[in-house]
Amino acid sequence: MSKVVSTRLAADTEARLQRLARRLGKTPSETGAMLIEESLRQSEFAYIEFRNSPVGRQAYMKNSNLAVWQVMMLADEYARDLVKIANHLQKPVTWLQAAFNYAEAYPEELNNAIADAWAINYTTIKRLLPQTELISIPQEIMEEDI
Repeated sequence: MSKVVSTRLAADTEARLQRLARRLGKTPSETGAMLIEESLRQSEFAYIEFRNSPVGRQAYMKNSNLAVWQVMMLADEYARDLVKIANHLQKPVTWLQAAFNYAEAYPEELNNAIADAWAINYTTIKRLLPQTELISIPQEIMEEDI
């Protein structure tokens, strides 16, 4: 259930909201609600900030170029072992715990983003970037470096 909340904005703030709404393809009301929700989440979760991305606005980890869903995808590769993930990313465990906290609060958001990432393959990339070429590396060459 949603409620209508009225607020006064300075003329220049309203103009900026209009511009952002146009860029996002949303109404000013939808954009304002989104920005308030994002701001509330940022105030509730350490190390979380929202940024524009090619697929829309997403929760990112501060001081990195990683979206929260990317951290959680990596976490699955390390069986959610915070110390191993921290070593891999060269970040403090508390920084990683913030990603886990956010993922626990918004599991559907993160699960959808991870599912979308796994859906990308050579065919989908080739459609977007026709110049893409597939390069195959024999397994025995890959094993030489191990």
